[in-house]
Amino acid sequence: MLAVHWTPVSNTRHILKNGIAKSRRGVFCFPLTGHKSVDRWWVSFFNQCGVRPRKRCNGIVFRITEADMPAYFGHWTGATNNFRFDKEIPDLKSLGGEFRDIILWRLGEEIAWKLNHANSSAPRVPSVENDYQSLARQALGTDPALFARRMQSLDAMLYTFEDYQIVLSHAIPANRILKVLPQGNEFGRILRQRKIRGKRWSRDRNED
Repeated sequence: MLAVHWTPVSNTRHILKNGIAKSRRGVFCFPLTGHKSVDRWWVSFFNQCGVRPRKRCNGIVFRITEADMPAYFGHWTGATNNFRFDKEIPDLKSLGGEFRDIILWRLGEEIAWKLNHANSSAPRVPSVENDYQSLARQALGTDPALFARRMQSLDAMLYTFEDYQIVLSHAIPANRILKVLPQGNEFGRILRQRKIRGKRWSRDRNED
């Protein structure tokens, strides 16, 4: 599983050289989904909610291995505030299963909502996690491609994972870092503007 760890741009060079350090609670990261809005959710959240000063960030992408386990995977309030949390996911296989179960749970929740609102006189589908996952698995039995379509849907993935996080047990060495993601289109515009200004300066200098 690939993950992204967001950090201020000023930390990027140090991390590329020394790796991602482990804080008191672990290494905080997010599963890489391939959807820009989902993968950058934490940057937008921290910059808009006032929890931290607004900063331009880079995403450090790396592959999670067995050496990083055990891990926590859940809502951010469980591991960020003063709530007690345990890293109960023992291995990569279990982490992948948790990722899939979360998608199934949200899918089943949506199916239950549609069933309950399609016919008000029909017995209501209970709001129990296991029932949600059972509904999702039944739907997959008749439409095996449903799960893939769910992962390809930006709205569905944003709704499913918008405030989730993974907390790993150990630091990430620099040789495990695969690439760096810019914060967003704003970063690209800044680079283009700098290039344009540089070309204008060079042209003006040559004309002088």
